[in-house]
Amino acid sequence: MNQPAPSDSASVLRTLGLDALVDIIETIGYGVCITGENHTWTYANPAAARIIGEPFEQLRGRDYLLHFPEHERAPLLALEHKQREGDTGFYTNTVIQHDGTELEMTWSGTVVEVDGVELAPAIFHETTAVRRAQREAAELGVGSVRIAQGRSTAEVFDALVGEAVAATRAEAALLLTAGGDGLLRLTATQGVPAALEAAVEASPARLSDLPAGPLLLRGRGGFLADDRTRLAANPVTRPWAEAVGDLEWVGSAKFPVHHDGEVVGCLVVVVPERLTAPSEAELALWSSLAEQAGVALGADLLWHEVSHASAMLERRRIARELHDSVNHALFALQTRAYLIQRALESADVDRARAAALDLDDLARQATTEMRELLTELRPTATTAVDLTRSLRDLADLVTRRDGVAVDVAAPTGDLGLHAATTEHLLRIAGEALHNVVKHARATRVTITLTHAPRRVELAVVDDGDGFDPAVVRPGTHGQQTMRERARLCGGQLRVTSRPGAGTSVAVVVPG
Repeated sequence: MNQPAPSDSASVLRTLGLDALVDIIETIGYGVCITGENHTWTYANPAAARIIGEPFEQLRGRDYLLHFPEHERAPLLALEHKQREGDTGFYTNTVIQHDGTELEMTWSGTVVEVDGVELAPAIFHETTAVRRAQREAAELGVGSVRIAQGRSTAEVFDALVGEAVAATRAEAALLLTAGGDGLLRLTATQGVPAALEAAVEASPARLSDLPAGPLLLRGRGGFLADDRTRLAANPVTRPWAEAVGDLEWVGSAKFPVHHDGEVVGCLVVVVPERLTAPSEAELALWSSLAEQAGVALGADLLWHEVSHASAMLERRRIARELHDSVNHALFALQTRAYLIQRALESADVDRARAAALDLDDLARQATTEMRELLTELRPTATTAVDLTRSLRDLADLVTRRDGVAVDVAAPTGDLGLHAATTEHLLRIAGEALHNVVKHARATRVTITLTHAPRRVELAVVDDGDGFDPAVVRPGTHGQQTMRERARLCGGQLRVTSRPGAGTSVAVVVPG
């Protein structure tokens, strides 16, 4: 066994005398202990006994591993071999006291031989308060992630992996999700070398290929002390282990990401080599972050589903508009062209002239209707002034085309709305006016746009026949489309009506 060479400071300690050294160890605030064969407590000073939670008289001769969580015991035993080789690094572990209280400690130790007996002295101190403060900060951060509004899903994923590293002792974190082909793709990273990101993206790996992958697929997560070794042993994931660069790690924690009852990915948290195992609190935090990643993923998928459904409903409405207006006009044009042809064949000039005039009128009408339909489809601008102008243009169009008087009351200042929100509000107003013209037999409609602190409200109110909102008419999708658009803006739609009393359609969105 290689013993460290004595230093000059050691000779100074010896001159102080053994009694003085014992007094120092017995009164120091740091825990000092010695363990012997079979991992038994051989010595513990008062500070050590206080951290462990029992007086030395009760600890003596007992297995010290029993005071640590089960998942930390194997890594602690593995450290004994490194300490025999001269390792004196600092490590962090969790102590479980007799009453179940968990304390976190940072420690360093070595192995020496005295009269042929192997002893392992160590010195440690408690760091529970520091870690608790970090976790409280993490919880605040996670709370902000939960209620984040106006942020893209990608930003939420980035925030989650950022919390996994910033609020704990993790070295790096990766969020992996499985695509439709089952292959893993990189969704978010923190502290990961670019080479490793490239290796993951180029890899044909699936969840089952990862160390402990079968456990992940069964919805279980945890810590693997030899994760790097396992990655290197699998040809599919070996490039990952080779691309870690300067990242000093051997173990990682993995937690499944669920969506709709299925495991669709995992959160991987890389633990630095100096850390034998994460604490239970860190494991709980990472597990919570993985759950939140599943919620965010589900929200993202739902957003795309709703957007697709909304787009399909909009396409169906446009198809109806084309059938009811432009298609009829084209049929009429074809009929007039046929009449002109027959009139020319019979040399009936007057009849041909009259049909030609009708053809010209119908062509102008069809052009106007097509232009109006394209105006409805054209994307709108993003400022409050553009929204107001677009609402006024829409009101003028309905007044001219359908003979219903539409008034607009809207501010001219900048509401600061997102472009998508502006588009959805205009579409909701258009659908509400369409329903007025088609069903309400109204004589007047008022569009009101108001801006209050942190909210914008759009209301379309008519004086028409009204209806019973509890009665669902088959084949109508207007309200469903408007409600989906309101949800996409983070808002709510409210329809108020009763027979003979008109209808009010109001949508409130964050502003």
